Amino acid sequence: MTGRKILLLVLLAALALPPFAGINTYWLHVLNVTWIFAIAALGLNLATGVTGQIVLGQAALMGIGAYTAGLLMVRLHWPLLAAAAAALAVAVAVGVALGLLSMRIKGHYLAITTLALNEIFRQVVLNEAGVTGGPMGLRDIPGFALPFWSGDVDRQAYLPLLATMVLAFALALALYRRRLGRQMRAVRDDELAAESMGVDSRAIKVRAFVLCSFFGAAAGVLYVLATGFVSPNNFTIFESIRLVLMTVIGGLGSIGGTVIGAALITILPEVFRDLQEYYMAAFAVAVLAVLLLEPRGLGVVGDWLLAPWLPQQEKGREPGGLASLKGQEAGVAELASGAAVAPGPLAPVLLQARGVSKHFGGVYALQDVSFDVREGEILGVIGPNGSGKSTFINICSGIVRADAGRVRLGSEDIARLPAWDIHARGVARIFQNVRLWESMTVLENVMLAWRGTGGDAEAERAARQALDGMGIGFLARRRAADLSFGQSRLVELARATVNKPKLLLLDEPAAGLRGGLVMELAGILQRLREQGTTVLVVEHRIKLVMAMCDRVVVLNLGEKIAEGRPDEIQKDARVVEAYLGERTGYDADAAPVASVAA
Repeated sequence: MTGRKILLLVLLAALALPPFAGINTYWLHVLNVTWIFAIAALGLNLATGVTGQIVLGQAALMGIGAYTAGLLMVRLHWPLLAAAAAALAVAVAVGVALGLLSMRIKGHYLAITTLALNEIFRQVVLNEAGVTGGPMGLRDIPGFALPFWSGDVDRQAYLPLLATMVLAFALALALYRRRLGRQMRAVRDDELAAESMGVDSRAIKVRAFVLCSFFGAAAGVLYVLATGFVSPNNFTIFESIRLVLMTVIGGLGSIGGTVIGAALITILPEVFRDLQEYYMAAFAVAVLAVLLLEPRGLGVVGDWLLAPWLPQQEKGREPGGLASLKGQEAGVAELASGAAVAPGPLAPVLLQARGVSKHFGGVYALQDVSFDVREGEILGVIGPNGSGKSTFINICSGIVRADAGRVRLGSEDIARLPAWDIHARGVARIFQNVRLWESMTVLENVMLAWRGTGGDAEAERAARQALDGMGIGFLARRRAADLSFGQSRLVELARATVNKPKLLLLDEPAAGLRGGLVMELAGILQRLREQGTTVLVVEHRIKLVMAMCDRVVVLNLGEKIAEGRPDEIQKDARVVEAYLGERTGYDADAAPVASVAA
């Protein structure tokens, strides 16, 4: 790692040499433009590569910054710093507007909208010629004039532009490493899981667009200062596509690769320019060669160089699932045999559902469902497929909104709250299908769910404690995509319990686990109950439900048909009928559902 730090310092020192090495003005100008476009591309990558919001209008955001600063300096004679600050403020306002728009439209619709921003900007500039100069643009804009540095504008601007690019690069890298960066990556990888773990996806999208606009406007201001001229032709749709190409070549989501991609896309056409009419074809072949040789882009080079400052990852695969718990097998067995005493009927009610209904079109998933979850108990919810079990979990966690009824957590109705607000009130969940953020490490996955007020150090301590509690602390630096299914399930449990929630919602936690490992999972849940967590579990494995649950609620076709102790549920005729169908002469004592369905 020390060698890479030294290599990066040597590279930065080498980049600072061109003004002193006798390089001609033309190539200095090309390098200046490279640093400017690298800044804009960094902002684009934060929105598109890191957060997953497709932006095709970054050149328009550059133009907003350039024209705002240029007009204020030329028309109103504002000083440079004031004009630059105003340009950035305008760009931030545009970013907020785009972020709010992203709450209403997504995917390719959002991309088309941002693409239209280029044409809207161009038409405004062209039609307001009395203010903007129209197609002739703005001229004689005050630029760089360093009293202690002789030479032309490009020579004077080189070091300030390089320093600004390095500063923008460091800022983007710092954002990527910290909590905001983890939240942005979580929204990109799995927005639903991010919301369930307390991430306000709407606020994160707004911040991503604000950062994208800020970096773009900063690049536009620098462009004006470096050239002293601006026109609509400088910020066309073609330039937006070039910026997208820089991020793709550099690797979507790669901070280091973005700068390399910007350098390649800006400098390579100038290298091939001597080929005259064939130079663009040569450029296209070079770009295709990069993508074919390394589909992830040049981010592999940038990430290797920046490894000392990026989250550390380990490669490889440990033996899978719960069987790989180091030294935990005996402990889990002891927990299963020494479970806490179940709370009685007088225990306080933690979650209260009353008249909960939900329909999807003409299909009623839940109809007037009511029951209580008491503090300190493990409550099982069972029923045939399509009975509404997962829908109920989704309503309790804020992913789906009920059409009717109330869901109270303590004294507060949470049925209309978004998922991140419900998580903040002490409710956590895991999904039927494992939903980890696979681009992040195991440690980052758990750190992201931490709600403490401290910094990253406190979040890391809490995350490591949760992982150690599940017996998988040794996987902390492993990338989530490299885990086995069993390991992924345990990481999801660690992520859900890192805050020691009041209520843990589990949607088929044993799905995909093998044989005896299912009963070991029961021991883990009993341990969580002993630590003060109430558990509501949806599960199809009847043996598991009867072994670990204090009470069981049975749903069928969206309605509650039974509620009681496990031994009572096994003998309930309505439950047997729901699972096996109606039989003539049925004897409830002769065929308990547990023995049949097991």
